[in-house]
Order: sequence, then C-alpha cells, then structure tokens
Amino acid sequence: MNTLPKINIESPVVTQGSILFPAYKKIKSDSLLLAQQIENIEVTEENVKQSKKLLAAVNKEVKNLESERILIKKEMLEPYNEFEKQVKEIVSIVKTADEMVRQQVTQMEEEEREDKKLVLKRMFEKRIRMYDFKTYFTFDDFLENRYLNKSLSINKIESEMVEWLTKIETELKAIETMPHADEIIAEYKETKDLAVSAQIVSDRHKAQELIKEAKNDIKDDQLHTKITFTLFDEKDVKLVEMFMQQNKIKFEKVEK
Repeated sequence: MNTLPKINIESPVVTQGSILFPAYKKIKSDSLLLAQQIENIEVTEENVKQSKKLLAAVNKEVKNLESERILIKKEMLEPYNEFEKQVKEIVSIVKTADEMVRQQVTQMEEEEREDKKLVLKRMFEKRIRMYDFKTYFTFDDFLENRYLNKSLSINKIESEMVEWLTKIETELKAIETMPHADEIIAEYKETKDLAVSAQIVSDRHKAQELIKEAKNDIKDDQLHTKITFTLFDEKDVKLVEMFMQQNKIKFEKVEK
C-alpha cells in the first residue's frame, strides 16, 4: 500500500477586524437623557398627537442605528463565512474518501468472518461424525459470535469444540439413566443444560401427578360437587393452576 500524503495544516492568517464608533458615548448620553424625558411626559388629549410624532421620530433614529449594526455585522462575518465554507469543503472531501475505505474494510472483515465460519463448520462436521449424537446437534448449536473474531485462533476454538462435544456426550449418557429420558433429551436439545432440562421435565410430571390425585379424589366422592385439596408449596400451586387452565378445567382458588 502506498504511503498516504499528509495534509499539512497551516493556520490561516487572521487580521483582527475593528469598528470605530467615536460617537458612542455622546449618543448613549443623549439617549439616556431622551429616555428620561420621554418617561416624564404626561400624555393628555391635547398633546397626544405631538407625543406620537416625538416617539415616531425617536424610533426612526433607533431603527436606523440598528440597521447600521446589522449591516456592519454582515460585512464583518463575510470573511469568516467564506473561510467556514472552504474548511467544510475540505472536510467533506476527506470524509467521503474515509467512508469508502471504511466500507471496504468492513466488507473485507465480513468476508474473513465468513471464511472462518466455513473452516469451523467443516471442522465441526468432521468431529461430530465420531459421536452417537451427531443427528441431535448442528454446527449452529455450537457456534458463538465470538468465535468469528480475529482475536480468537482456530486452535483455541478447536479446543473449546472438543470440550463442548465431550460435555454433550457425557451429559447425554447421564440422561439415559434418568426417568423420562426422552423428554429430558428433547429439552436438552434446546437448553444445552442438563440440570435445567431435568428440572423442566420433573416439574411437568409433578404437576401431572398433582392433577391426577385431584381427579382421583373427585371420583372417590361423586356426591360432592366441590372438592378441596391443600397444597403447601407455592410452586405446586402454580403448576396445578397452569395444568387446569391448559386443560380447561373449572376450578376455584381459595387462599387461607
């Protein structure tokens, strides 16, 4: 890559502007005196027209002075406005070029991430073929966004991949020894967490047992139209409520 030329920033030459206003003190003094006199005027029906003419004349002079101020400000700002325009033009040129390069860098980095992803996918598919659970999990189950970062080497990721596959194999073997193994495996495919998966299935069956007991109590006493059973665990209460609602069973909750 060729060395980029440098932009040598030389400070612009600034000539300090000045505005001479020698009549300032006299005009200010006259204005104070005029303002005092205006404040002391007592407007009556006899002098109202004269008062209006006086105010109109005063306001005309003030307006002329204000117009002069605006004109001078515009003239003083003209050099700065031209300088600002030139600077913005230069900044725009550099920013446009900078954005083009940034887009190319981003595109290149995305291509590198995709290439790395392909390498990892081939590695994963090659390794998972040696495991019995090869049809349970895919590369997407293993992939984490950080694996595609340039800072993480292929060797490091391969080491974590082996650990991940070994963990899956060990936990699946443990699941096979548990009650309701098929259900736990189904949950495990989603959670990748043995403890969480086993707890979900256990809670589900516990709720089903509670409902079954409640139904048996109803069958034992057909004369009663209402059955009351007591749950001591708040978690059991929520599980029973959920089962009742899902199966559209009418029930009444009485809290004591």
